[in-house]
Amino acid sequence: MYCVLFFALCLIPLAGMAVAGPSEPVANEAAAPVPQLMGEDGTVDPDFLQDLSDCIDHRFAFRPEMITANRTVHAALLRDSTEEDVILGKDGWLFYAQTLHSYEGLDNMTPRETWCAAHILSMVQDYCRKQGAEFLFVSAPNKNTLYGQYMPGRFPAGEGPTELEALYAALDGESVRAADVLTPLQKERDILYRKHDSHWTSRGAGLAGDVILTALGQPYTPFYGGGFSPVWEEPGDLYTMLFPTGTELDRDEKYIRPFSFAYDETFHSPQDVFIRTSRPGASRQLLMFRDSFGDALHPFLAEAFGGATFCRQNPYDLGLIAKEGADTVVIELVERNLRWLIERPAIFPAPEAEVPADPAGAEWTADIAVTAQDALPGYGLINGELNGVVPDDNSPIYIRCGSVWYEASPTGEQTFAAYIPLSNTEEMDTIAALCGGKLSGCSAVNLQENGGNENEK
Repeated sequence: MYCVLFFALCLIPLAGMAVAGPSEPVANEAAAPVPQLMGEDGTVDPDFLQDLSDCIDHRFAFRPEMITANRTVHAALLRDSTEEDVILGKDGWLFYAQTLHSYEGLDNMTPRETWCAAHILSMVQDYCRKQGAEFLFVSAPNKNTLYGQYMPGRFPAGEGPTELEALYAALDGESVRAADVLTPLQKERDILYRKHDSHWTSRGAGLAGDVILTALGQPYTPFYGGGFSPVWEEPGDLYTMLFPTGTELDRDEKYIRPFSFAYDETFHSPQDVFIRTSRPGASRQLLMFRDSFGDALHPFLAEAFGGATFCRQNPYDLGLIAKEGADTVVIELVERNLRWLIERPAIFPAPEAEVPADPAGAEWTADIAVTAQDALPGYGLINGELNGVVPDDNSPIYIRCGSVWYEASPTGEQTFAAYIPLSNTEEMDTIAALCGGKLSGCSAVNLQENGGNENEK
């Protein structure tokens, strides 16, 4: 009887699919596709049974409810989270596990990588100014950067400058215009991030909006002191990840003064890749590259500009400056993703550079790949890596094509990227960098075009 009961219980999730239907994915999961026994060519798929097993694993009946029940018991008894992306903190606070490296000061960007991120933003700022637009960078702090007192004791806070503080110091050295929202948020006694969510409240976003608009010199009526009322509208994103069928609502604060801007007809939700707004009586056109923190932030900026475009694409396509007619460009990026600045460098033509002297010959080489780009027609994306040398921490990377020198975006210790006219890439012959304070170059370039065969040029 015990064995019968055991197998009967094991069959409930599978048999339940015939009654309740398959379960939906939980949190950020992608739905496992239903496999087909026969392929398009009429042959049997050899991976059918494995694919079917994966499909059932993700779709069996009552899966979200079972996950929620298991995690609820685990959290109550052991005060811990079984969801790898969620940290269960003190007093029921939840934190995003992907912020741990910043909080503990582990795996931060190296001094060269930090300079590379700041220098890329400097190049972006220069490009914006050439397009007639002013530029501003702002980073939204991680939740545990502000409220580390609610983190579990087993995760010690890092010592010394954080990755965010190091980047802002480098931005100052590169004369990049940046707005500091961390300090104003730290000074407020009120809680400005949601307890069960990874983002700031609408009130916190209003304070950030005040800081950004002040830095831009844009006329506006202060939002932070304009009045907010508490609301319990939906569970937080971290709570939903941890308890897929949980129903506990998270506290937010709603701005009570009505906005006067209008969305265009294509607006669906704050998660749209593109959001466009207009406001009669206001001037200037904003282009803001943003992430999920822009969901709550964008209404406050839209209220201060005659027109605004909020773009969630990454890498940042600076060709949108001309397309959207922007005279103001803002990049907002959360602290935990600062490394994206070098991993996903912005899309813009590499600037021509003045190299002070011919580089001295060196024993190192560079591997180069050239790929034609739809985002920048007529240009090739140069991805390169230096071999046998590590440039100085503050060294630009230069590429010579015939008689023209270009400055690449430095993307790491030895890597770089640049968008160069395809017609000029055929004349690419030298890569140069500062090594020990002296310009050093190599003429041996291993060239791989469009992912084809590697040739030495």
